[in-house]
Amino acid sequence: MITMWKKAATAVATLALTAAGVVFSPAASAAEPCRAGGLCLYRNTGFINMKFVTERRGQCWDLADYGLANAVFSYRNNMAVYARFYDASWGNVWNIRNGGSSSDSSSFSGERYVCTD
Repeated sequence: MITMWKKAATAVATLALTAAGVVFSPAASAAEPCRAGGLCLYRNTGFINMKFVTERRGQCWDLADYGLANAVFSYRNNMAVYARFYDASWGNVWNIRNGGSSSDSSSFSGERYVCTD
């Protein structure tokens, strides 16, 4: 009898909250996929908050334009070439091999520019 009462009370509470405009939704923390052949850079760990994606080779970009200067916290490199990161003086600070990925690259730092081979 108590179980039936709990179910009824839960249903009534859910209806009341829905009618009041309160909607429960899952946390927005699902990993964002990176398309095949793309280099994807994320502002958060766990492949969340993608700020940059490219399929172009042989080019460089200023990460500050994407809110990613010294702030690439996860990445996926689905390209067939390396992605290389440089500091403001164009010194190489770290690289991502082709096919490489990391859900937590927060230990890397100093990146201002990214270039693809």
